[in-house]
Amino acid sequence: MSTRPSVDPQAGYRGGLEISGWELFYTGKVRDLYQHPAHPDHILMIATDRLSAFDVIMRETVPDRGRVLTHITEYWLQEVQDIIPAARITTDPRQVPDLPPEFVDPLLGRTTWTRRAKRVDVEIVLRAFLAGSGWREYEATGRMWEHVLPAGLKKSSRLPGILHTPTTKDEKDLPITWEQAIEMIGNREEAESIYRVATDLFEQAAQRAESAGVLLADTKFEFGRLDGQLVLIDEVFTPDCSRYWPADQVIEGEEPPSYDKEIVRAYLRSRSDWDRMPPPPTIPDEVIQRTRARYLEICRILTGGLPEGVRD
Repeated sequence: MSTRPSVDPQAGYRGGLEISGWELFYTGKVRDLYQHPAHPDHILMIATDRLSAFDVIMRETVPDRGRVLTHITEYWLQEVQDIIPAARITTDPRQVPDLPPEFVDPLLGRTTWTRRAKRVDVEIVLRAFLAGSGWREYEATGRMWEHVLPAGLKKSSRLPGILHTPTTKDEKDLPITWEQAIEMIGNREEAESIYRVATDLFEQAAQRAESAGVLLADTKFEFGRLDGQLVLIDEVFTPDCSRYWPADQVIEGEEPPSYDKEIVRAYLRSRSDWDRMPPPPTIPDEVIQRTRARYLEICRILTGGLPEGVRD
């Protein structure tokens, strides 16, 4: 029996629905994945508003976050479809076969109906600025893993080019060399094709973002194979898989504000009474609302608007 979702716009959507005929076979930090016996080669992905930080899922949600992530991904998949196709078929729940009709309206903007692709088990990470783990590696070693970098760079410095720092696809993604990535991909020609496509996509998105006053510091891609063809899978150029900074607030040596859940992380880092293990502390509503506003802001900047039905 289906459980009709009740999505409170103020509280957000936590997910975990029981949908008649469908099996919820995977629950991630943000997305729930369903499968249906009549469609074994397809997956139904539902983007929730769940919020995690330091690998712990919070009690609170960020309302409309799932819709923003779905909207930005769909926007970019359409923008780059001439470069590379995607595994997804539609984000319109009305076009998902065998989805009970009572779920259509509540899940508008959260649904991705996709083909099952064979995942390439290498995460493609591209960086244009020193930030995050890349900055920590440079600070410790003067390098960015296998890349030799100039001396004297600072946090948030622009890198000499777009650098590729692939990782494994594990519970904890681990940096690997490009030669290791090629071995894991299994074919040098295909690996080089993945690298070229990823770089082309990054350059296009970075140029578009910078023209709107935003810097794309880094991003990651996941690729898959469908009938021997490379396709994009998972999210693309969202604030959850990419680091965006307001261009006029980037100062070398300092941590720029970002368009993601860094507001939540900053609050949690201020809580000396939390050991970053479950259960998490309560997140004040003011922190949640500021985080939501950042997601809406970057959505407007990147796509020119907000998902249908989403309001400030």
